[in-house]
Amino acid sequence: MDSRTEITLRLTDHERTGLTALAAGLREVAESDLSEEDAMVAALELALTRLIEDFEVPDPKAREQVQAARDELRAHWVRGSATL
Repeated sequence: MDSRTEITLRLTDHERTGLTALAAGLREVAESDLSEEDAMVAALELALTRLIEDFEVPDPKAREQVQAARDELRAHWVRGSATL
């Protein structure tokens, strides 16, 4: 079963330009028709990965939450072509 939650995200013009560029770059790398929504999910996965691999989250509970969320995201990855 595929469940989704709709979230409204308000971006500045500069942030929107960045998201549009990220989607364009991912489309070229993945050679697939990826949307800005796919790009946002890829950015989220990268942010979680960076928190795990590049930074030491001091609170063990928060670190565990980050790891579990990233693992869950990857386990149910429907946007596999959008990884960074």
